[in-house]
Amino acid sequence: MALSLVTGPVNEPVTLDEVKAHCRVSSDDDDGLLDGYRVAAREFVESFTGRALLPQTWDLKLDAFPCGAIELPMPPVTSVTSITYVDTAGATQTWSSANYRTDLPSGPTSASARITPVYGVSWPSTQDVTSAVTVRFVAGYASDASVPWAIKSALLLLVGHWYAHREAVSVGNVVASMPFAVESLLWPYKVF
Repeated sequence: MALSLVTGPVNEPVTLDEVKAHCRVSSDDDDGLLDGYRVAAREFVESFTGRALLPQTWDLKLDAFPCGAIELPMPPVTSVTSITYVDTAGATQTWSSANYRTDLPSGPTSASARITPVYGVSWPSTQDVTSAVTVRFVAGYASDASVPWAIKSALLLLVGHWYAHREAVSVGNVVASMPFAVESLLWPYKVF
């Protein structure tokens, strides 16, 4: 299984103005740095939670169709764009959406999405090659307004921490890379 980003989000869950207010920055001198931290914080939160925060398109590549359901990572998944596969003759085919059904849980702590063939239909046969099946899907909360506030708070805390401490923080014999509050805010949204 391989997952690759096709199209990233067009904006971030927190605005530069929100970040500047949180960090108590009034000048524009560090806008580039804060903007980079904003992106890095979203990427960290997405990696830590296993969730897509804003709409983005992904390709999931499989070596063959599974025996059961295809489970899509990065909830919440909002749509399945296409399923393509390499047939036994070596030609790339697009599998009709009439042949499969999607289970797309929604909500702030939604589970992973699943795809199964409709009743009476089986997955098609594929050639025995790597990445024979590609599922293209869109994942992420609908807009920055629908990203849970706890996640936004974690993003702001991370950016503020990185802005104030531009290297690892040493407290006694312990080196901390991020504030404890960030993990506490994110755990309810972690995908297992």
